[in-house]
Amino acid sequence: MQSGIQLACAMWAMAALSVVLVVLRLYTRIRIVKFVGAEDYMYACTGIFFLCFTVFIQVAVHYGLGQNFWQLNVDDTSNAIFWTYVANSFAITGNAMAKLSMGLFLLRVVQIKWHKIALWAAVIVTTTTSIALTIMLWNQTTPVKASWDVLRTPGTWNIRIQPMSVGLGVWSSICDFFFAIFPWLFIRSLPMSRREKFMLAGGMSLGVIAGACGITRTIVLSRLNVFNYTLNFVPYFAWAGAEIAVAMVCIGIPTLRPLYLKARGLAGAYNLNRGRGNNTSKLPRFSHDQKATSLSPPTRDFTFSHRRAGSSISRPAAAYIKTRCDSVDEIISEYENQHAGVIWVRNEVRVQEDIADWPLRS
Repeated sequence: MQSGIQLACAMWAMAALSVVLVVLRLYTRIRIVKFVGAEDYMYACTGIFFLCFTVFIQVAVHYGLGQNFWQLNVDDTSNAIFWTYVANSFAITGNAMAKLSMGLFLLRVVQIKWHKIALWAAVIVTTTTSIALTIMLWNQTTPVKASWDVLRTPGTWNIRIQPMSVGLGVWSSICDFFFAIFPWLFIRSLPMSRREKFMLAGGMSLGVIAGACGITRTIVLSRLNVFNYTLNFVPYFAWAGAEIAVAMVCIGIPTLRPLYLKARGLAGAYNLNRGRGNNTSKLPRFSHDQKATSLSPPTRDFTFSHRRAGSSISRPAAAYIKTRCDSVDEIISEYENQHAGVIWVRNEVRVQEDIADWPLRS
């Protein structure tokens, strides 16, 4: 099997995975969490751009990407190079969008000023350099068509795009490692359980894999021979797609926790509470640890009130139950706006005690 077909198959597999992650994330945020942020829209746009990248790679393969440049006819060489330019434009922009999605998420979490400045700097530099490189990609020569129709259209080369692409690749890898390490700078100060902290930071730290893909892509690009473009550039496009796909996996998986809990039946109390309000009289049954993280003065948990009714004792009073099953980023954002008198547990259970006069009470 020629390398172009292998490239197309790999890109379609990664595009399918990315689309599934986008659908699951949007479903989780819209139907379960009931909140959609700017980073979610950016994540969806990244998935769309990656799908477009895959489509245009398929078109380029149809015209000869993955085959020897000097064995193709003139029309096919021109079309193959042109459609790789189109695909590369979506790859460059999509890679920047993936980092922008992560940056927007972190900006919603951090509170320290220099943290915000560092994140904004990384986001702005990444966005600016990506847009600039995309513009330069289409303006390498005069006339523009000479850059992809090299055998029929004479022209003057104004820009050497390959060194600039290598420079952007280096910066992209640095950003991947930065976003992977950055959460550990502030995660310990958040009012969360240790398990939640490690899950949040560990999920985002998977970005080091995307950084490794970016380094490999940059090394491959720096060693390519452009005189056999259609054959030699196949590894570059493979690693460019892999970097975006891995970044989407690293960004998407931590936000799917509410969906995972719902699939295991651990979010049933949350959904039940949304439908009934606060009138339920039975505590939900949980199959996991009810370890509390208290933000208010402790009260007596799991005790019942008793009232006299003639000579008999009435049934236990109804317990007020407030449950939530939110994603990690929502848990973080809610900690700053808690109301007094609420105890937050794994699924945030609060039990109120109403004590009446009972002659047998010690």
